[in-house]
Amino acid sequence: MKSDNSVVVKGYKDGILLILDAEMPFEDLLQRIEVKFRDSAKFLGSAKLALTFSGRSLSIPEQKEVLRVISEVSDLEIICVFDNDEPTQDVMKRTVDSVISSLSNQTGKFFHGSVADGTHLEIENSMVIIGNIEKGGSVSCGGNLVVLGTIYGSATAGTNGNREALIFASGIEAEHLQLVKFVYDASGLSPKEEKKRLKAESKAHLDKAARLVTLRGDEVVVTPVDSETFRFDMDLDL
Repeated sequence: MKSDNSVVVKGYKDGILLILDAEMPFEDLLQRIEVKFRDSAKFLGSAKLALTFSGRSLSIPEQKEVLRVISEVSDLEIICVFDNDEPTQDVMKRTVDSVISSLSNQTGKFFHGSVADGTHLEIENSMVIIGNIEKGGSVSCGGNLVVLGTIYGSATAGTNGNREALIFASGIEAEHLQLVKFVYDASGLSPKEEKKRLKAESKAHLDKAARLVTLRGDEVVVTPVDSETFRFDMDLDL
């Protein structure tokens, strides 16, 4: 009998890589995921982990369905989601540690779902958004902002004056980005320089990478995140 490779689970210390068939109808794939995690529940045990999708691009609603199924049939708690290439073990560990730190210190707030057009969220500490900030939606927080989705709307971190505050997002196509009182100005590059930057990122396979937004002096800088640029090793009070 031919083995079923439509759903392959690879486990790491701090995360799980879920390799999914690119052609199978999503509902059929979801059933395979349910069977896979139910059968492996005892082996996987109880843990807080990052989850990475590979082999297939999933929409936010589809990702939520996968997370729902995993939570129903296992004791795993998925707290971070990567939906592009397989991250390094170091990146996965730092992300998990940072989010767990937020929970244990009770300084951060989690928002499950996308921030819709016309919605504004504001918090004095840090915030983790499990979803997108949609165009017309906005989020402001005194500490760090982590968006496990794409920022299309407005995002502000460090409203308490903390110049060490940052924004981390799986993708950024924002209408407005701000750290403390400093606003990101994308017009700083000429069209030629912007084209050169995009070409360099694509060549380094960073065109679909997550983004880290930090202050460099009084300038807001957006940097692609890879194993070299990921900087959650600092004490950031996420």
